[in-house]
Amino acid sequence: MLRVSGAAGSTLIIGMTVPTSASAAERLSSEQRKMALQVAKAGAIYPIEVPGFGERGTASSRVTASRLRDAEARLQPARLAQVRTGADLLIAQGLLAAPRPALLAGIGRAAATAAPAERQGLIALAALGAATVARHLDPASDSPATVWIGGLADLHERGAQPDVLQRLETR
Repeated sequence: MLRVSGAAGSTLIIGMTVPTSASAAERLSSEQRKMALQVAKAGAIYPIEVPGFGERGTASSRVTASRLRDAEARLQPARLAQVRTGADLLIAQGLLAAPRPALLAGIGRAAATAAPAERQGLIALAALGAATVARHLDPASDSPATVWIGGLADLHERGAQPDVLQRLETR
């Protein structure tokens, strides 16, 4: 708290905002954050490695908890609620800590069978992942995430499995 007094005897009190329980509830849980990091890591190399766009390191190396928190902080509460929906859907399907091929197939299955709000949650989760890998991407934009989620859903509907290039899998 900062108190400033003026010449005329008036006082201005400047306070700092402290996170409330409501704002804490708007953040991702630790499980949801782990799921978001898994999705970001999978999207970093599938179907191709995301370019650096001037950033250092491989796409996979840019997937960090710090970068995820930075991207998460850029989201409005309604969008963050969608991200939580997508993460919870994948967690409920047993995909937390699943190997990458199983995760990609599971995302495709979930997207192909999801209700519209759930599919939007998957898109929001993928967009957050994309913004984690490449900071210039907007985590509130559906564009790249819709294509990625739609592609995985299409593979599921055709009975095909997503293949990650082995050289990228080890990064």
